[in-house]
Amino acid sequence: MARGSALFPGVFFLFLSSLCVVEGAPAVTSVTDADVTGIITAIDVTGLKRTKPAVVHYALEKFIGRDSADIDLNDVKAAIIDTGVLEPVAVELVRAGGTEGVTLRVQVEEKWSIFPVPLVTAGSGAVNAGLFLADTNAFGLRDQAALGGMYGSEGWMAVAMYRSTPERRRFPGWSAVFMYGAGDRENQDREENTLGSYRAVTLRAAAGLEFPAAENLTVSFGVSFTDIAVSRRSGIFPAEDGRNIGFTPGIAFRASSWDGYLLSEKSVSLSYSYLLALSGSSFHELGGRFTLAFPVFPGFKASVKGGVNFRPGADAVFADNPGSARIDILPAKFSALHYAGALAEFEKYLFKFRQGTLSAFFSWQTVFSSAPSAGRAFDHGPAAGARFYLSRIAIPALGLTASYNMTTKIPRFSFNMGVGF
Repeated sequence: MARGSALFPGVFFLFLSSLCVVEGAPAVTSVTDADVTGIITAIDVTGLKRTKPAVVHYALEKFIGRDSADIDLNDVKAAIIDTGVLEPVAVELVRAGGTEGVTLRVQVEEKWSIFPVPLVTAGSGAVNAGLFLADTNAFGLRDQAALGGMYGSEGWMAVAMYRSTPERRRFPGWSAVFMYGAGDRENQDREENTLGSYRAVTLRAAAGLEFPAAENLTVSFGVSFTDIAVSRRSGIFPAEDGRNIGFTPGIAFRASSWDGYLLSEKSVSLSYSYLLALSGSSFHELGGRFTLAFPVFPGFKASVKGGVNFRPGADAVFADNPGSARIDILPAKFSALHYAGALAEFEKYLFKFRQGTLSAFFSWQTVFSSAPSAGRAFDHGPAAGARFYLSRIAIPALGLTASYNMTTKIPRFSFNMGVGF
């Protein structure tokens, strides 16, 4: 959807001194007794404190009824890691007492899921700071909640959100988001030249439902209201006010695997939106993302990723930043109505600490864009960096990336948390 505020974080820091302590990670053990064969009939989970048992049972119920001889325990670990709030400590198959059935027994460790998130964004003489309180395991149900805001030289914004995951006996999940802010927007071309600027007061509210249609498959439907009031226009990008109601059906597939070091996934998501104008122009939006990642050998994986977003007929105020294309080689303040990006990536595990796993990656990125004032363009170039996958905190990863646009000859540096991987 359209950019909600000018306050997009260019630098995101989360400093925890414990991340600097290098220790041996607790071993993840797996026990497979050759004599333990048969059909898996039960799941036994230990180590839960805050998390409800239903969260783990939902993640592992796909193994019930399968022959234990056909089970790869790394798949069990991948399902636990995929919850985002748990780490597997031990996985084993044991004989169910007095029966021919087999019990899948797992010991887990909960991640720290409630934490403050300080944010700082700096660039072009502007500095903004904020604080968000996040809970990635709300009520022990793996729901996500966040509340906070930012303030600085470019303006301010306040955000509240809650997302309930659709993982309790096929009960649909739901989400709600509210954002309000006022800020100065600066629009740049691909060479980081300023084309224009304006001040926007933005109100956005959205709600949605998610339905687990089948294993690894989810369908969704959302409705949104967006109002953008524009003033103080300057330059060649004179955006007009925009107000609409959006209707968005979508579908997503995701499956994961674990090689003992890195998590791989195969996923694809598609969405369509119709934005009914209350002010400005009505338009359609088509979005999509895909990831195909697989281990070449344990600790080394190859990936192909991409993202598209097209908004035919949209007003210039709904132009968005390059995040939907999943690439790093375009300026953060560049905005376009259409994107199509893809990258090929190799990632290598380096070290495992008590607090997580450090890896390095290299990718080659390509992107097509079509901007209201800058026209159509094709860019490509390399990117490299490091990621830290946290085992103690329920944030997927922290990432540092350096990239170089071979078309514009401009380097970029970015810091990401939990997104874009």
